[in-house]
Amino acid sequence: MMEYVQRELPYVRSFVLRSVYGVLRQEGITFGEEEPPVPEWREDGTDVSLSITAEEKAFGTELTVSLRRPCDGIPEQRAYRLLQEMLDQIVRHLENTLMTKGEEDA
Repeated sequence: MMEYVQRELPYVRSFVLRSVYGVLRQEGITFGEEEPPVPEWREDGTDVSLSITAEEKAFGTELTVSLRRPCDGIPEQRAYRLLQEMLDQIVRHLENTLMTKGEEDA
């Protein structure tokens, strides 16, 4: 089972983390203030718990979204989609925020 998804982003870690927290707040997903954030919610009657890490690399940040524990009751393909959807949503939020910020500065 694919237990994590990962993407290298050409942005500094602080921007990536702001988008992680922004998406979690927008979605109303419960998470602790610890780092990395540990969002938790129910999906189809099953508890879902993720770990989201942003690791600074030489040329950007590596964003990883992973399952903290198995999601019994959710098919493997659906669990993978949950991970991928969260990662994609964070990236979209980040890019929209940066684009909007650039337009304000112009």
